[in-house]
Amino acid sequence: MRRHLYHFQGFFIYHIIYNYAKLISAGLVTMKEFTYKLVENDSELKGAFGVRRQVFVKEQNIPEEEEFDKLDSETLHVVVKDGNRVIGTTRVLFLADSQAKLERIAILKPFRRRGIGRGIILFLDEELRNRGIEQVILHAQCAAAAFYKSCGFEESSSPFWEVGIKHIKMQKRL
Repeated sequence: MRRHLYHFQGFFIYHIIYNYAKLISAGLVTMKEFTYKLVENDSELKGAFGVRRQVFVKEQNIPEEEEFDKLDSETLHVVVKDGNRVIGTTRVLFLADSQAKLERIAILKPFRRRGIGRGIILFLDEELRNRGIEQVILHAQCAAAAFYKSCGFEESSSPFWEVGIKHIKMQKRL
């Protein structure tokens, strides 16, 4: 009897997923989409800074003077938007003609574990490849290293401390 119950539940779940997919393809149900884009104005940059302040300064207790530096005016900024609200960000520092460093990758807590981080990496893979970048590096918090590995990055250093948090240098070729 237990075997039949599991079979029935699997059958039921399969039909829910199948029918939901049919509704989506018919345009009757939409999936939540986020917008990934380069910062184009002061409002978007202010939103990016707000996300960083929430994630790094408030949640991780990084001093504000260490989080915001002179490089903010020299880097390319990316935002992820939910409608008009900035919910994720990163910045890109160009180190050489063919090398860039991803920094300050942050997503607001209610939006984490929804694929947004992977979306940022994929967006930047394409953007940076189009700009002739061949290698991307980053300093990952050790707790996030497995995520970056799943995005194609490889560890390229021993762990080290940065702003009081254990990090590891990672890199990937585009």
